[in-house]
Amino acid sequence: MIFVGSAFFVTGTGTDVGKTFFSSLFMAKYARSVGYRYWKPIQTGAKEANDTETVQLSTGLPDSQFLEPVYRFEHPSSPDFAARREGRELDPKRVVAEIAKHRNHNVLIEGAGGVFVPWSNSYLGLGAIQESNLDVVVVTSSVLGTINHTLLTLEVLLSRFVPVVGFYMVGPENELLDDNIKTIQKFGGVSCLGFTSFPTEKLDQTAFLAYAKNNFDTKRMLIDNLLPIEDGN
Repeated sequence: MIFVGSAFFVTGTGTDVGKTFFSSLFMAKYARSVGYRYWKPIQTGAKEANDTETVQLSTGLPDSQFLEPVYRFEHPSSPDFAARREGRELDPKRVVAEIAKHRNHNVLIEGAGGVFVPWSNSYLGLGAIQESNLDVVVVTSSVLGTINHTLLTLEVLLSRFVPVVGFYMVGPENELLDDNIKTIQKFGGVSCLGFTSFPTEKLDQTAFLAYAKNNFDTKRMLIDNLLPIEDGN
């Protein structure tokens, strides 16, 4: 059974905090049962790491559950810098218009870096989040420094009336974990939607699907906040 919800943004507190890992887990657990598709509208660093391919290889999902990026750049940097390096121009309005076409469909939209990453010399990624007015899930790390980074990100979003569903923490399990979560919830004003640690070893598709099923969104706080009704699984 497919449940019609809406698209939502996945943003991070910085680069390489685990957005693509989170997205892979989400797609592994919910793409088939709920009908979600994955989309990274702006892909940088495509020469070294293509996030769409990473999610697809991890989950084994068919091409039909992935949307093509609007822009793809080779250099691993901000969209603005990567575009200039390749002698190209990124039009934020084009990206926002494409997002609008998918807003009423179940689509996970993974952003490029954090909220203040520049898309052009006059436009930040935050602008697209505001203009699209979609629910946002903040992905944050469990390591030292996450309180400051997460609270700053939440402050930026909430002060601009962006609908934040909550934050999801990924990374190593450590002695700071519980205190980090409690502190961010206390001062950030939003709920922790869950925590998933990194696997201790490289997993094939079958093992990754099992890992996501058993370790991701175990209390269903994430999916039940995204969908109007439960998917029944």
